Amino acid sequence: MRAVLDLFWQLCTFRAGPERMPTVGLFVVLVLALNLLVSTAVALAAPGIASTGAAVTLPVVMAAVLAAALWAALRLRGLVHRFTATFTALLGADAIVTALQWPLLLLAPADGSEPTDGLLTLLLVGQLGLFVWWIAILGFVLSRALSVGRAQGTALAILFMLVTIVVTSPFTAPEVT
Repeated sequence: MRAVLDLFWQLCTFRAGPERMPTVGLFVVLVLALNLLVSTAVALAAPGIASTGAAVTLPVVMAAVLAAALWAALRLRGLVHRFTATFTALLGADAIVTALQWPLLLLAPADGSEPTDGLLTLLLVGQLGLFVWWIAILGFVLSRALSVGRAQGTALAILFMLVTIVVTSPFTAPEVT
C-alpha cells in the first residue's frame, strides 16, 4: 500500500509519469472506488453542493467526463492503448489533491455564515493553490500520455477543466426555493 501511495505522490510531484501505473483490472477498480469515496466525502463537506444526491453523483459525473475527454484525446493521437494507465494515474492523483481539500472545507463555518477575512483569505488561497496544482498535474500527465510538450498538455488540462465545470455546474448550483 505504501508503494502505491508513493507512486501516486511521485506523480503529483512530477517525478513519475502515468506509464509507471499498474494496469491490472482489480487495481484500476480499487483506485476508481477510492477516488469516488474520497470525492464523495469531500463533496459532502463542501458548502456549494446542492444536495446529498448531488454530492454522490458529482464524483461519478466528473470521473466519466475525465474518462471521455481523455479517451477522445488519446484516440485523436492514436494512443488509446495508454488509456488505462493514464486514467488510473489521474484518478489516484485526483484522490490525493481532493483529500487535501478536505481540511480547508472543514475550516469553513458549518452554519453557512461568512468566514472572517483572514479565514476567507486562507480558504481561497488554499483552494486556488490546490486547483492550480491539479491543473499542473493534469497537464503533466497529459503531456506524457499524449507525447506532447508541457505547454500543450497544460492547455489541454485547462480545456478538460472547463468542460468538467460546464458539465458539472448543475450539481453545484444552489437550490432555488
